[in-house]
Amino acid sequence: MVAGNAPVIPRSLFDPVRTITSTIAIELGETAFNTPHFFSLFALGFILFIIALATNLIAESLFRREKRSFTL
Repeated sequence: MVAGNAPVIPRSLFDPVRTITSTIAIELGETAFNTPHFFSLFALGFILFIIALATNLIAESLFRREKRSFTL
């Protein structure tokens, strides 16, 4: 709600946007199974999973590096 929840491509940093999570939640109820729209929402979920996985792997790497520097 803070981002504005507008389903348009923003032209500036201050324009409203819709997050990937809210797009999936809002539009999934409107789509039929085995349609291109359904599969595009599924692809958005996969992209969101990859972003979360990459963030967690980077954070874990930084945590291990800091932990190693304190033990030396």
